[in-house]
Amino acid sequence: MVLARDVRQQQLAQLRQSPGKAISQSKLYYKGVSEIHPVHRIDLDLLVYNRHNGRLESEMLTWQQEHAVGDDEYDDDLHNQIGRFLWDTNRGRNRRTLEDLGRKGQQRPGIVTLDGVIIDGNRRAMLLRRVEKAESEKQYFEAVILPDAYDENEEEIVRLETQYQLGEDAILDYGPLEKYLHAKRLKEALGIDIPEIAQLMGESEYRVKRLIGIMSLMDEYLDHIGCPGLYNMLKEDGGGTKEGMFVDLYSDLVRLEGGKGQIQWAFEPDIDLLELKAIQFDYIRLGSNFTGTNKTYRAISHEGSGKKSFFAHEKIWRPFAEQHRQQVEPITEKMGSLQEYANKYPDLKTLVDAARARDDEWKDSVDPAVKRSFGISEDALEDVVEELEPPRLLTRALNSLRRIDAGSPGLLADPTCREMIKEISRLTFAMKKKIERHERRSN
Repeated sequence: MVLARDVRQQQLAQLRQSPGKAISQSKLYYKGVSEIHPVHRIDLDLLVYNRHNGRLESEMLTWQQEHAVGDDEYDDDLHNQIGRFLWDTNRGRNRRTLEDLGRKGQQRPGIVTLDGVIIDGNRRAMLLRRVEKAESEKQYFEAVILPDAYDENEEEIVRLETQYQLGEDAILDYGPLEKYLHAKRLKEALGIDIPEIAQLMGESEYRVKRLIGIMSLMDEYLDHIGCPGLYNMLKEDGGGTKEGMFVDLYSDLVRLEGGKGQIQWAFEPDIDLLELKAIQFDYIRLGSNFTGTNKTYRAISHEGSGKKSFFAHEKIWRPFAEQHRQQVEPITEKMGSLQEYANKYPDLKTLVDAARARDDEWKDSVDPAVKRSFGISEDALEDVVEELEPPRLLTRALNSLRRIDAGSPGLLADPTCREMIKEISRLTFAMKKKIERHERRSN
């Protein structure tokens, strides 16, 4: 049973003020100071899991959204749920660590707040509870007790947590979505600036800005599909995530908004880019249903130079976008809201189950039309690319020829070079004759 916060804080404060009971020491960098702290053996009943544990962020936020649980609530149900999440993150690794704890005990001290929130060592504490239950023998968690309760100095405590979870000395990395969510929390909830977030997370400032930008797209996508806050909907059924598609879309939008794309028409950013984003969100929703193991969706807007994407050519983009609106929007509207769908199918256990079932139904409905429309636009793009290809290839060939030293021994003495030059001369002569005939017919 989870003990009341004031009970936990009172007993941990007494323990912290008893240096004679310390079993060892550990050095921490906390609140701008690096110093030695005592390590104590703490009754597991005095500890609660960190609901903001960065490695569980997507699972926890989704669970909270589904069950309408606020950030200030913590009870036995939540405690047990976090324990299950910690176990399920990697059962194989957890089983190995569980065996190791049973043989050797805890080898590395954790960190807890004055009110018992585990800042570093949530997984170890969860496994020690399993050892305790299996062996019916009291287990203790060895940890530094910070001088502050979690909500009394949350910003500094999260700084410390981030250093341990994501800094240079991190033992386990975050999952593919968790870094995005953690960067967002540091920036939006705690107001920490980009340079410091970069330092805390062991990332460059550019990378942090990118994480926050992509996370913003992910939130927009969840709103687009009517699943705000259900971060598990960013994951694919097979265990992967949709991360790569968001990374590609973010790169496309940055390039297009910055005017760096070689786009063949004067699009309106406030209108056309919003439409592009909405269409891309639908393709992200289709996910592996559409792409399989390929990245076919990149033809919409991602191809490097911009000349090999639908969006680069107005005569391809306009019909593609119009067909998408006509084919997909009526189906999306007909599906109704997530809550309406969940009410319609009460056997679905969770809101995420309902969201996935609704997505599957939506995918089956739009898939044939979307694939047909995409194929038509892909063929049109191939025709455009073929028209643009000769100048590009000739430019590359000319630049390559200009780099060759006509007096080099490697050219003059090698018979293979002589044969290739003859072939180049034959091909260029044939091209020249065709161009001349075309010009005579045109005149």
